[in-house]
Amino acid sequence: HSSRDAVGDDAHLTVAVVDYELDRQRRLGAASAFLAGLSGPEARARVFIEQNERFRLPADTSRDVIMIGPGTGVAPFRGFLQHREAQGATGRHWLFFGARHFQSEFLYQLEWQDAVKKGLLNRFDLAFSRDRSIAREYVQDRIRRQGKDLYAWLEGGAYVYVCGDAEKMAPDVNAALVDVVAQHGGIDRESAEAYVRRLADERRYLRDVY
Repeated sequence: HSSRDAVGDDAHLTVAVVDYELDRQRRLGAASAFLAGLSGPEARARVFIEQNERFRLPADTSRDVIMIGPGTGVAPFRGFLQHREAQGATGRHWLFFGARHFQSEFLYQLEWQDAVKKGLLNRFDLAFSRDRSIAREYVQDRIRRQGKDLYAWLEGGAYVYVCGDAEKMAPDVNAALVDVVAQHGGIDRESAEAYVRRLADERRYLRDVY
């Protein structure tokens, strides 16, 4: 994923090969395996682009942006930062990224570190769930740990974007956001759930999950 402001007419893809079990046999996803198998300058693939009009950056470039993207869900946020840098956005940027292993699955590590050095990425929270040398965490754990500051960003008008797994990650992240609002907003859970729903109604809480 990329912004044309940074890469012109190129299109960058972030692809994880789907590996699943069917009829007690290991299978690979047809599309992801095909893309991963392409190599060489002559490789070609026909693609069809579907626009997502809802998953867009705020028109107001002074707004803060909170991006939550474990695994390949981090991909659109690479383009987000590229676009905001080209815009000269004054709003702050906070990325939550999670994966199983630091060494092999820290996607775009050098780019995020460079963005931190440049002051483009103001906050960066990492969670790795399978590394024995690192405390086991998921992005929702980091969200709860940083709850006080995250709630302050929300109260200041920040937009929240979530991308990635719809089955488990997205509900877990939603529950963590509700917990943060309840604890640091000093309200009961029902009111916190209503707060988070209002964020969605105001299109300040946007999800691209699959």
